[in-house]
Amino acid sequence: MQRKLMHVGPSFTSYRVQMAGVSENTGFASPDFLEAMKNSLEGLLYVAGADDTYLPFILPGSGTVAMETVTSIIPKGSRTLLLTNGVFGDRWIPILSSHGLDLDVLSAEPGRSVSLDDVRKKLDTGRYQNLIMTHVETSTGVRIDIEKVSKIAREHVDRIIVDGVASLGAEKEDIARLGITAIISASQKALGAPPGAALIVVSRSALDHINDFSYFFNLKNWITPMERYLEAKNGYLSTEPVGVVLSLSRVFSDIRAAGLDERIEEHRRLSLALNEGIEAAGLKVLAERDLWSNTVTAVLSDHADEIVRGAMDLGIEFATGVHPKIAGRYFRIGHMGYVNDFDALAALSVIERAAAKCGEKVRIGDGVKKAQEILYDLTKKNGGGQM
Repeated sequence: MQRKLMHVGPSFTSYRVQMAGVSENTGFASPDFLEAMKNSLEGLLYVAGADDTYLPFILPGSGTVAMETVTSIIPKGSRTLLLTNGVFGDRWIPILSSHGLDLDVLSAEPGRSVSLDDVRKKLDTGRYQNLIMTHVETSTGVRIDIEKVSKIAREHVDRIIVDGVASLGAEKEDIARLGITAIISASQKALGAPPGAALIVVSRSALDHINDFSYFFNLKNWITPMERYLEAKNGYLSTEPVGVVLSLSRVFSDIRAAGLDERIEEHRRLSLALNEGIEAAGLKVLAERDLWSNTVTAVLSDHADEIVRGAMDLGIEFATGVHPKIAGRYFRIGHMGYVNDFDALAALSVIERAAAKCGEKVRIGDGVKKAQEILYDLTKKNGGGQM
């Protein structure tokens, strides 16, 4: 049986993207790699909504590597307000603390987001120079409104950092317009490339004040290599993930061909169909409705782990829940990357059957029917099709 991967990362990719990364005897100084690296860096700026006042970085590693590396733009002695809606937002706490950086934390219960009023009250104290927030919280599927938060924060802080690991490529980032200082991500999430690359975009003005706490995780050491790569020249500092960059280059070319806004809308459309379908089947989405993200859906169930195991037997891999407050009582669906209508409908069909088999009270077929109606209506309305 061919299995569909609808985990929360790595995400759904395509054979075209995978095969783009298969190249015989290509190194980090080979012309085809240098061209792919240049295209990927330019594509990263495009997807982030950045202009030439920003510098893109592609490093070997993961989203966590990007998190720790971007921390080097936070000066010692400054204070950070961290907004966290779950487990991966919480990850910033040990990262910042391990480098002696001061922070305060605003957090939310599972399925909810920190309130704008609480953010405003904290920032009004005048104690903070930096703000960090996670656009889409992978552990809960909650999306924070980065535009509204940024509007408040710009009046109070010098640096705004967005964790876009589960959003970049499927949610609107628009960092230049919003005055966001930096955004981080990873190759294997919403972009839909294989894992292995940490992605960062930073305002060039923020690179004038680097906190020298590391070698590899110090952005200052990566500036010249990235400038050279943008000219399709060898910028070696550490061996880049050659195959991943070749795949990423294909992803960014695909996004440009389809249009970024169109790709984001397609993710929104599939998310709406999945979330509405889940609730029509008789299950409950964890995130409050106005916080539904385009990329991750968390579903409440007392049989969550059984549903994940049953779904695997039926051919689709979902993710178990990781939030400690509700572990074992929810599971997660990743609907990002090269996912399409048929994947969404198959996911709902499998969830309905797996849930019914383990004793969950679901209405077989109602979720799929609801999703079909939404997909039909939105396709008709938009005059569109598949990515």
